[in-house]
Amino acid sequence: MGGGEVWGDRGRGMPYLSLYRKYRPRSFDEIVGQRHVTQTLSNAVKAGRIAHAYLFCGPRGTGKTSTARVLAMAINCEQGPTPEPCGTCALCERIVAGSALDVLEIDAASHGGVDQIREVLDRVDLVPAEARSKVYIIDEVHMLSPAGFNTFLKSLEEPPEYVVFVLATTEAHKVLPTIVSRCQRFDFHRVGLTDIEANLRMIAEKEGIEIDDKAVAMLCHAADGSVRDSLTLLDQAVAYAEGKISPEVITEILGGIDHELLAEFTDSFIRRDVGAALALLERVVAEGKDLRQLLIGLIGHYRNLLLLSVDRRGAEALALPPEIVQRTLDQARELLPEEIVRTLDLLAETDRGMRFTSQPRLLVELCAVRVCREAGPSRVLTPSVSPAAKAAVEREAGFEAQGEEAGPVAAIKRRWDEVIADLRKHKETGVAAYLREATPVALEGDVLTLAFNHEFHYDQMMKEEKRRTAVSQAIARLLKQNFTVKCRLVSEEESPSRKSRGKPLEDLMTIFPGSQLEE
Repeated sequence: MGGGEVWGDRGRGMPYLSLYRKYRPRSFDEIVGQRHVTQTLSNAVKAGRIAHAYLFCGPRGTGKTSTARVLAMAINCEQGPTPEPCGTCALCERIVAGSALDVLEIDAASHGGVDQIREVLDRVDLVPAEARSKVYIIDEVHMLSPAGFNTFLKSLEEPPEYVVFVLATTEAHKVLPTIVSRCQRFDFHRVGLTDIEANLRMIAEKEGIEIDDKAVAMLCHAADGSVRDSLTLLDQAVAYAEGKISPEVITEILGGIDHELLAEFTDSFIRRDVGAALALLERVVAEGKDLRQLLIGLIGHYRNLLLLSVDRRGAEALALPPEIVQRTLDQARELLPEEIVRTLDLLAETDRGMRFTSQPRLLVELCAVRVCREAGPSRVLTPSVSPAAKAAVEREAGFEAQGEEAGPVAAIKRRWDEVIADLRKHKETGVAAYLREATPVALEGDVLTLAFNHEFHYDQMMKEEKRRTAVSQAIARLLKQNFTVKCRLVSEEESPSRKSRGKPLEDLMTIFPGSQLEE
């Protein structure tokens, strides 16, 4: 860590200024990730079309209050009104410092009562003391009491021409429609990963802060679209680290579960390895990590797996470092959507139960066991499918299990688990997943017929010929025989139980209604 201005000031006994305060925007261009807002406001100032009231809506830390201050500067700058306030004149400096007499910031969360709001609004009719316009910035405006809203509404309806109201809220649905209808509304978005990363790197360079690339990515992800949170976390990391900020430092200050550990848990679930899952849980407990955070992390990880299992193109939407996205993609290839949904159900059920249990560790241990035994794929380790399960599939398909005299088909059946394992070994994990309930049922010449009891598995195998070719190659490697693979779907007449089974994507729609999974 180098010695930027802020560190030198602290060394001389001056009060420390946090990064998010030190780097507050002083122009529309410095506001991160809200171009759709800043461009409109800049054009309005340039054209002299400044509204009397604005409503800024959006998640915390996305620049609502900062934009309000910049707007106040643009209106009142000694060089303006101008869309590019100088940031250095007396008025701009006082607005940035929060000491301007005519720019009042009100926290509605603590001033929501009628008396407090009336006291502020009683001064609305007074002309500005030093600026062109008086700007009232009311943060968390949804926290105003009903009577406070009514008091405020009167001033909002007919304000003096020199007054501008800027209302900010994280919960726009709680703002009365009568208020909303009198404002120009702007919706602030969560800031993109790329924008947050660029801002962090710029500030780290200016401050002489050494930080690992992976640590930057972790900070960006943890900020969850909030520029302010990213700078607050960077401040914490600087205070905690001794030298360069590493990924380990970020994991420590976040107090959460790192993605590598989540991936290890998922691997143990995929392998149905209860022992490995419980050993990882023991490690989490020994390191003093919060078990609720573990569940939250796993739920988030399995959500990502679900999105990727349905559409690989969704990888671009994950706000994660490239190596973590690739690891998640690899795991998604080994799971079917319905398997992920079952695991999500178990994790969510456990998370709900954590609020009422006196033995959280036992509850999470039981969850791990259930995930391995109930929700994991049944194809992974040998033996991956029990003889009874195979027999049931064969019966539903209309083919009774045959004895040794059945010849090549029986030989392939006996080694079916090895075929699946061989596919996984040769990186055909998706094909291995689709074969988990497939059964070799007939051999005519060199054509091997596989019966599928699940329409989703059958459709995926029929979608691309190279998947069927991969099965032929695996059989050839093991049995030294070449077969052409043919697939058939068990009809509902042959397998009555199929009638009660929902299609995977239909099941997903009930969990994520209105999502883009339908596309």
